[in-house]
Amino acid sequence: MKKIILLGAVLFLPVTSVFADSHEAEKPSFTPIETYTCDYNDGKGPADLEKAIKSWNDWMDKEGHDEYFAALLTPVYFGEPMFDVGWLGVWKNGNVMGSLSDSWHTKGGKVAGGFAEVLTCKSHTNFASQNIRKGKPDDDESDKDFVLSFSNCSMKEGKKLEEFMAAQKEWNAYADEHDIREANWMWWPVSGEADNDYDFKLLTGVDDHTMAGANWQLYSEGHFQKSNELFYGLVDCDIGRVYNGRTIREMAEED
Repeated sequence: MKKIILLGAVLFLPVTSVFADSHEAEKPSFTPIETYTCDYNDGKGPADLEKAIKSWNDWMDKEGHDEYFAALLTPVYFGEPMFDVGWLGVWKNGNVMGSLSDSWHTKGGKVAGGFAEVLTCKSHTNFASQNIRKGKPDDDESDKDFVLSFSNCSMKEGKKLEEFMAAQKEWNAYADEHDIREANWMWWPVSGEADNDYDFKLLTGVDDHTMAGANWQLYSEGHFQKSNELFYGLVDCDIGRVYNGRTIREMAEED
């Protein structure tokens, strides 16, 4: 796997902690995630997808499925091959994942057909997500847009995950001290992943490109050195892919 300095691997995620609720290495908490990567069918585009999404949201409301978060991802920085649009879905927990999946497969055929008229999806993958750093929000908490980056990472030979988590804990304190505003997740592949020559996906992100640019500048002014000091000898990560994210369904808040 190609080695890179972790300036790119720990740079850019939405501040909401819908993906997981714990960053303690000794008490990991995992949240089930699904992703689709899709291309528009001939003659179809974003306006057609919006109609399918509305029908889906109406169906989700009717069925009372309020413990699922969804967002659309569109590529910003990417290589080949790529997709037109990605789907990011988050269930509250495994029990919700199971019951909602049964409901979708038995009752959602008409709505699914609406998506199939617009998109052809070439992957559907399930991950276990672990939040390892919570981000600092901006002042506009109503904004549903975000910027998200993915890198595939593997532990170096002889290194243990506990060492990575200890380094991450130290990095979190350092980033807080220097106002580096990002969140981080580790996604562990569970089902459907074709290219699985890695241990986990490292996700980082922010509210918008303004915040991403501010972080980039802080790194370039020397803070990348601390990142390298902590992580360079522990993991190999490939080049990050960056996406714009837009929330299309929010999970109900707990009472």
